[in-house]
Amino acid sequence: MNFGKLFGKKSKSKSTQNFNDHEKFDTGVKSSAQARERPPARERIHSEAILNVYSIDGSTVVTGSQDRTLVLYDLLNHRISRRWVGHEHDVMKVNYGRLINLVVSASRDRTIQLWNANSGSPVQKLLGHDLVVTAIDFNPDNTVLVSGSRDNKVNFWDIKTGQILKSIVIGRNLVTDAKWSHDGSFITQTGEDKEIKMYDARSMTQVVSFPKKQYIQLSCDISHDNQYLISTSNGFNGSGAEISLWDIRQRKLLFEFYGHRATVNSARFVDQTASTIISCSNDGRAILWNVQRNAMLAELDVDNTTGLTSICVMNAQKFATSDLNGRLNILQYDTRQLQVTDQI
Repeated sequence: MNFGKLFGKKSKSKSTQNFNDHEKFDTGVKSSAQARERPPARERIHSEAILNVYSIDGSTVVTGSQDRTLVLYDLLNHRISRRWVGHEHDVMKVNYGRLINLVVSASRDRTIQLWNANSGSPVQKLLGHDLVVTAIDFNPDNTVLVSGSRDNKVNFWDIKTGQILKSIVIGRNLVTDAKWSHDGSFITQTGEDKEIKMYDARSMTQVVSFPKKQYIQLSCDISHDNQYLISTSNGFNGSGAEISLWDIRQRKLLFEFYGHRATVNSARFVDQTASTIISCSNDGRAILWNVQRNAMLAELDVDNTTGLTSICVMNAQKFATSDLNGRLNILQYDTRQLQVTDQI
Protein backbone atom coordinates (compact mmCIF):
# COMPACT_ATOMS: atom_id res chain seq x y z
CA MET A 1 0.00 0.00 0.00
CA ASN A 2 1.27 3.41 -0.92
CA PHE A 3 0.20 5.73 1.87
CA GLY A 4 1.81 8.67 0.06
CA LYS A 5 0.64 11.95 1.51
CA LEU A 6 -2.16 10.45 3.53
CA PHE A 7 -0.35 11.16 6.76
CA GLY A 8 0.09 14.88 6.55
CA LYS A 9 -2.49 15.60 9.25
CA LYS A 10 -4.04 13.99 12.30
CA SER A 11 -7.65 12.92 12.54
CA LYS A 12 -9.69 14.86 15.03
CA SER A 13 -9.69 13.63 18.58
CA LYS A 14 -12.89 13.34 20.52
CA SER A 15 -12.81 14.96 23.91
CA THR A 16 -15.37 14.35 26.60
CA GLN A 17 -16.94 17.63 25.56
CA ASN A 18 -17.55 16.75 21.92
CA PHE A 19 -17.80 12.97 22.18
CA ASN A 20 -21.42 12.91 21.01
CA ASP A 21 -20.91 15.57 18.36
CA HIS A 22 -20.76 13.32 15.32
CA GLU A 23 -20.96 16.29 12.97
CA LYS A 24 -17.32 16.90 13.82
CA PHE A 25 -16.56 13.97 11.48
CA ASP A 26 -17.37 14.01 7.79
CA THR A 27 -16.77 10.28 7.46
CA GLY A 28 -20.34 9.05 7.69
CA VAL A 29 -19.65 7.26 10.96
CA LYS A 30 -22.67 5.51 12.41
CA SER A 31 -22.75 5.22 16.19
CA SER A 32 -24.38 2.60 18.40
CA ALA A 33 -27.35 4.93 18.90
CA GLN A 34 -28.13 4.44 15.20
CA ALA A 35 -27.66 0.67 15.20
CA ARG A 36 -30.55 -1.79 15.30
CA GLU A 37 -31.79 -3.21 18.57
CA ARG A 38 -29.41 -5.77 19.98
CA PRO A 39 -30.30 -9.44 20.50
CA PRO A 40 -30.85 -10.77 24.01
CA ALA A 41 -27.66 -11.82 25.78
CA ARG A 42 -26.92 -15.53 25.96
CA GLU A 43 -25.65 -17.39 28.99
CA ARG A 44 -22.08 -16.29 29.63
CA ILE A 45 -19.25 -18.68 29.01
CA HIS A 46 -17.09 -17.27 31.83
CA SER A 47 -17.99 -16.28 35.39
CA GLU A 48 -15.44 -13.46 35.51
CA ALA A 49 -13.78 -11.00 33.12
CA ILE A 50 -12.65 -12.32 29.74
CA LEU A 51 -9.12 -10.99 29.23
CA ASN A 52 -8.35 -12.26 25.74
CA VAL A 53 -10.09 -13.68 22.68
CA TYR A 54 -8.45 -15.34 19.67
CA SER A 55 -10.13 -16.35 16.40
CA ILE A 56 -9.44 -19.90 15.25
CA ASP A 57 -11.67 -19.58 12.20
CA GLY A 58 -14.78 -17.69 11.14
CA SER A 59 -17.00 -19.55 13.58
CA THR A 60 -14.75 -20.60 16.48
CA VAL A 61 -12.89 -18.61 19.12
CA VAL A 62 -10.83 -19.40 22.18
CA THR A 63 -11.11 -17.18 25.25
CA GLY A 64 -9.09 -16.74 28.45
CA SER A 65 -10.58 -15.43 31.68
CA GLN A 66 -10.02 -14.28 35.22
CA ASP A 67 -12.00 -17.37 36.25
CA ARG A 68 -8.75 -19.33 35.49
CA THR A 69 -10.24 -21.25 32.56
CA LEU A 70 -10.03 -21.03 28.80
CA VAL A 71 -12.90 -21.96 26.52
CA LEU A 72 -13.24 -23.10 22.92
CA TYR A 73 -16.56 -21.67 21.75
CA ASP A 74 -18.55 -22.67 18.68
CA LEU A 75 -20.36 -19.54 17.48
CA LEU A 76 -22.20 -21.37 14.74
CA ASN A 77 -23.94 -23.79 17.12
CA HIS A 78 -23.84 -21.47 20.15
CA ARG A 79 -22.13 -23.92 22.45
CA ILE A 80 -18.98 -24.46 24.47
CA SER A 81 -16.95 -27.07 22.60
CA ARG A 82 -14.36 -27.41 25.35
CA ARG A 83 -13.36 -25.85 28.64
CA TRP A 84 -9.79 -26.24 29.87
CA VAL A 85 -9.04 -26.10 33.59
CA GLY A 86 -5.53 -26.13 34.98
CA HIS A 87 -4.24 -22.65 35.63
CA GLU A 88 -4.03 -21.38 39.20
CA HIS A 89 -4.65 -17.74 38.31
CA ASP A 90 -6.01 -15.44 35.55
CA VAL A 91 -5.57 -16.57 31.94
CA MET A 92 -4.03 -13.47 30.36
CA LYS A 93 -3.49 -14.48 26.72
CA VAL A 94 -4.56 -17.30 24.41
CA ASN A 95 -3.40 -18.37 20.96
CA TYR A 96 -3.70 -21.27 18.54
CA GLY A 97 -1.17 -23.19 16.46
CA ARG A 98 -3.06 -24.26 13.35
CA LEU A 99 -0.39 -26.66 12.05
CA ILE A 100 -0.12 -28.55 15.33
CA ASN A 101 -3.72 -28.15 16.53
CA LEU A 102 -2.63 -26.86 19.92
CA VAL A 103 -4.13 -24.05 21.99
CA VAL A 104 -1.65 -22.15 24.16
CA SER A 105 -2.44 -20.06 27.23
CA ALA A 106 -0.41 -17.63 29.34
CA SER A 107 -1.32 -16.97 32.94
CA ARG A 108 -0.78 -14.80 35.97
CA ASP A 109 0.37 -18.02 37.64
CA ARG A 110 3.65 -17.55 35.68
CA THR A 111 3.10 -20.60 33.47
CA ILE A 112 2.36 -21.27 29.82
CA GLN A 113 0.24 -24.31 29.01
CA LEU A 114 -0.31 -26.15 25.74
CA TRP A 115 -3.63 -27.92 25.20
CA ASN A 116 -4.80 -30.37 22.55
CA ALA A 117 -7.72 -28.70 20.78
CA ASN A 118 -9.49 -32.09 20.58
CA SER A 119 -9.18 -33.07 24.24
CA GLY A 120 -9.48 -31.61 27.70
CA SER A 121 -6.03 -32.54 28.88
CA PRO A 122 -2.96 -30.29 28.92
CA VAL A 123 -0.17 -31.40 26.61
CA GLN A 124 2.66 -29.52 28.28
CA LYS A 125 3.40 -26.88 30.91
CA LEU A 126 6.21 -24.43 30.18
CA LEU A 127 8.07 -23.00 33.18
CA GLY A 128 10.51 -20.16 32.68
CA HIS A 129 8.98 -16.88 33.79
CA ASP A 130 9.11 -15.35 37.26
CA LEU A 131 6.05 -13.11 36.99
CA VAL A 132 2.74 -12.95 35.09
CA VAL A 133 3.07 -14.03 31.44
CA THR A 134 1.54 -11.34 29.25
CA ALA A 135 2.47 -12.27 25.66
CA ILE A 136 2.53 -15.42 23.51
CA ASP A 137 2.70 -16.04 19.78
CA PHE A 138 3.71 -18.92 17.48
CA ASN A 139 6.05 -18.61 14.54
CA PRO A 140 4.36 -19.42 11.19
CA ASP A 141 5.37 -23.09 11.17
CA ASN A 142 4.37 -23.53 14.84
CA THR A 143 7.75 -24.90 15.91
CA VAL A 144 8.74 -22.00 18.17
CA LEU A 145 6.73 -19.95 20.64
CA VAL A 146 7.74 -16.49 21.82
CA SER A 147 6.58 -15.35 25.27
CA GLY A 148 6.96 -12.21 27.34
CA SER A 149 6.40 -11.30 30.96
CA ARG A 150 6.57 -8.54 33.51
CA ASP A 151 9.80 -10.20 34.66
CA ASN A 152 11.58 -8.36 31.78
CA LYS A 153 12.14 -11.63 29.91
CA VAL A 154 11.40 -12.57 26.32
CA ASN A 155 11.67 -16.36 25.95
CA PHE A 156 11.84 -18.47 22.80
CA TRP A 157 10.52 -22.02 23.29
CA ASP A 158 11.03 -25.19 21.28
CA ILE A 159 7.49 -26.55 21.04
CA LYS A 160 8.61 -30.14 20.47
CA THR A 161 10.85 -30.36 23.55
CA GLY A 162 9.32 -27.65 25.74
CA GLN A 163 12.78 -26.22 26.34
CA ILE A 164 13.86 -22.58 26.21
CA LEU A 165 15.95 -21.95 23.12
CA LYS A 166 16.91 -18.46 24.25
CA SER A 167 15.96 -16.05 27.02
CA ILE A 168 16.49 -12.31 26.62
CA VAL A 169 16.46 -10.07 29.68
CA ILE A 170 16.18 -6.31 29.13
CA GLY A 171 15.97 -3.96 32.10
CA ARG A 172 12.58 -2.32 32.67
CA ASN A 173 11.14 -4.25 29.71
CA LEU A 174 7.78 -5.16 31.25
CA VAL A 175 6.29 -6.94 28.23
CA THR A 176 2.66 -6.31 27.25
CA ASP A 177 2.37 -8.05 23.86
CA ALA A 178 4.39 -9.78 21.13
CA LYS A 179 3.69 -10.69 17.51
CA TRP A 180 5.57 -12.88 15.05
CA SER A 181 5.75 -11.57 11.47
CA HIS A 182 3.79 -13.48 8.83
CA ASP A 183 6.99 -14.42 6.97
CA GLY A 184 8.59 -15.64 10.20
CA SER A 185 11.62 -13.36 9.98
CA PHE A 186 11.07 -11.07 12.96
CA ILE A 187 9.07 -10.46 16.14
CA THR A 188 7.72 -7.17 17.49
CA GLN A 189 7.12 -6.56 21.18
CA THR A 190 5.44 -3.79 23.18
CA GLY A 191 6.10 -2.93 26.81
CA GLU A 192 5.53 -0.64 29.73
CA ASP A 193 8.80 1.16 28.94
CA LYS A 194 6.80 2.82 26.10
CA GLU A 195 9.00 1.27 23.42
CA ILE A 196 8.41 -1.18 20.61
CA LYS A 197 11.28 -3.62 20.16
CA MET A 198 12.02 -5.84 17.19
CA TYR A 199 13.85 -9.18 17.34
CA ASP A 200 15.50 -11.17 14.58
CA ALA A 201 13.88 -14.62 14.48
CA ARG A 202 16.98 -16.47 13.31
CA SER A 203 19.41 -15.17 15.92
CA MET A 204 16.68 -14.52 18.53
CA THR A 205 18.28 -11.19 19.40
CA GLN A 206 16.96 -7.65 19.61
CA VAL A 207 17.89 -5.73 16.48
CA VAL A 208 16.16 -2.38 16.91
CA SER A 209 13.86 -0.22 19.01
CA PHE A 210 11.27 2.12 17.58
CA PRO A 211 11.08 5.75 18.81
CA LYS A 212 9.76 5.85 22.35
CA LYS A 213 6.14 6.90 22.80
CA GLN A 214 4.68 9.12 25.50
CA TYR A 215 2.40 6.42 26.86
CA ILE A 216 2.70 2.71 27.68
CA GLN A 217 2.29 0.53 24.58
CA LEU A 218 -0.19 -2.27 25.26
CA SER A 219 -0.61 -4.29 22.07
CA CYS A 220 0.77 -4.69 18.58
CA ASP A 221 -0.13 -6.27 15.26
CA ILE A 222 1.73 -6.74 11.97
CA SER A 223 0.23 -6.32 8.50
CA HIS A 224 0.06 -9.36 6.23
CA ASP A 225 2.75 -7.95 3.93
CA ASN A 226 5.03 -7.41 6.97
CA GLN A 227 5.52 -3.74 6.07
CA TYR A 228 3.38 -2.06 8.72
CA LEU A 229 2.88 -2.28 12.45
CA ILE A 230 0.16 -0.92 14.71
CA SER A 231 0.53 -0.36 18.45
CA THR A 232 -1.95 0.88 21.03
CA SER A 233 -1.48 3.22 23.98
CA ASN A 234 -2.92 3.58 27.41
CA GLY A 235 -4.62 6.86 28.24
CA PHE A 236 -7.32 8.65 30.18
CA ASN A 237 -9.33 11.89 30.20
CA GLY A 238 -8.68 12.52 26.51
CA SER A 239 -4.89 12.07 26.75
CA GLY A 240 -3.08 9.22 25.02
CA ALA A 241 -5.37 6.35 23.95
CA GLU A 242 -4.11 6.48 20.36
CA ILE A 243 -3.40 3.81 17.77
CA SER A 244 -0.05 4.29 16.05
CA LEU A 245 0.75 3.13 12.53
CA TRP A 246 4.45 2.45 11.84
CA ASP A 247 6.54 1.75 8.77
CA ILE A 248 8.54 -1.28 9.88
CA ARG A 249 11.44 -0.96 7.42
CA GLN A 250 12.01 2.71 8.16
CA ARG A 251 11.00 2.39 11.83
CA LYS A 252 8.99 5.54 11.21
CA LEU A 253 5.73 6.67 12.77
CA LEU A 254 3.31 7.29 9.90
CA PHE A 255 0.11 8.27 11.60
CA GLU A 256 -1.84 8.25 14.86
CA PHE A 257 -5.55 7.50 15.07
CA TYR A 258 -7.43 9.37 17.79
CA GLY A 259 -11.02 8.73 18.85
CA HIS A 260 -10.99 6.52 21.94
CA ARG A 261 -11.39 8.25 25.30
CA ALA A 262 -9.50 5.70 27.40
CA THR A 263 -6.80 3.02 27.15
CA VAL A 264 -6.84 1.14 23.84
CA ASN A 265 -6.30 -2.48 24.83
CA SER A 266 -6.22 -4.05 21.40
CA ALA A 267 -6.14 -3.27 17.66
CA ARG A 268 -5.90 -5.55 14.64
CA PHE A 269 -5.41 -5.23 10.90
CA VAL A 270 -8.64 -6.40 9.29
CA ASP A 271 -7.62 -7.23 5.72
CA GLN A 272 -4.50 -8.24 3.81
CA THR A 273 -4.07 -4.78 2.28
CA ALA A 274 -3.70 -3.06 5.66
CA SER A 275 -6.46 -0.66 4.64
CA THR A 276 -8.68 -1.24 7.68
CA ILE A 277 -8.07 -1.50 11.44
CA ILE A 278 -10.42 -2.54 14.26
CA SER A 279 -9.79 -1.42 17.85
CA CYS A 280 -11.34 -1.70 21.31
CA SER A 281 -10.88 0.29 24.48
CA ASN A 282 -11.61 0.74 28.16
CA ASP A 283 -14.16 3.31 27.03
CA GLY A 284 -16.40 0.39 26.03
CA ARG A 285 -16.25 1.18 22.33
CA ALA A 286 -15.08 -0.63 19.22
CA ILE A 287 -13.97 1.50 16.27
CA LEU A 288 -13.37 0.47 12.67
CA TRP A 289 -10.80 2.70 10.95
CA ASN A 290 -10.21 3.47 7.29
CA VAL A 291 -6.43 3.86 6.99
CA GLN A 292 -6.40 5.56 3.60
CA ARG A 293 -8.90 8.19 4.70
CA ASN A 294 -7.32 8.60 8.15
CA ALA A 295 -10.78 8.35 9.67
CA MET A 296 -13.41 6.23 11.36
CA LEU A 297 -15.55 3.99 9.22
CA ALA A 298 -17.85 3.10 12.11
CA GLU A 299 -17.95 3.12 15.87
CA LEU A 300 -20.02 1.19 18.39
CA ASP A 301 -20.61 1.77 22.07
CA VAL A 302 -20.64 -1.91 23.00
CA ASP A 303 -20.99 -1.18 26.73
CA ASN A 304 -20.28 2.19 28.30
CA THR A 305 -20.23 0.63 31.78
CA THR A 306 -17.22 -1.63 31.30
CA GLY A 307 -13.98 -1.87 29.34
CA LEU A 308 -13.34 -4.02 26.29
CA THR A 309 -10.20 -6.09 26.84
CA SER A 310 -9.35 -7.51 23.42
CA ILE A 311 -10.64 -7.90 19.88
CA CYS A 312 -10.10 -10.43 17.08
CA VAL A 313 -11.00 -10.59 13.42
CA MET A 314 -13.30 -13.43 12.33
CA ASN A 315 -13.53 -12.15 8.75
CA ALA A 316 -13.49 -8.75 7.04
CA GLN A 317 -16.92 -7.87 8.46
CA LYS A 318 -17.19 -9.94 11.64
CA PHE A 319 -15.32 -9.42 14.92
CA ALA A 320 -15.32 -10.72 18.48
CA THR A 321 -14.47 -8.57 21.48
CA SER A 322 -14.22 -9.52 25.15
CA ASP A 323 -15.09 -7.41 28.18
CA LEU A 324 -14.55 -7.06 31.91
CA ASN A 325 -18.11 -8.22 32.63
CA GLY A 326 -17.23 -11.68 31.33
CA ARG A 327 -19.04 -11.36 28.03
CA LEU A 328 -18.05 -12.19 24.48
CA ASN A 329 -19.53 -9.68 22.04
CA ILE A 330 -19.91 -10.56 18.37
CA LEU A 331 -19.83 -7.53 16.08
CA GLN A 332 -20.86 -7.21 12.45
CA TYR A 333 -20.01 -4.40 10.03
CA ASP A 334 -22.76 -3.80 7.49
CA THR A 335 -23.90 -0.74 5.53
CA ARG A 336 -21.49 1.55 7.37
CA GLN A 337 -22.60 0.36 10.80
CA LEU A 338 -21.02 -1.77 13.52
CA GLN A 339 -23.64 -3.80 15.35
CA VAL A 340 -23.69 -6.31 18.19
CA THR A 341 -25.22 -9.46 16.71
CA ASP A 342 -24.68 -11.69 19.73
CA GLN A 343 -23.60 -11.45 23.38
CA ILE A 344 -22.47 -14.54 25.23
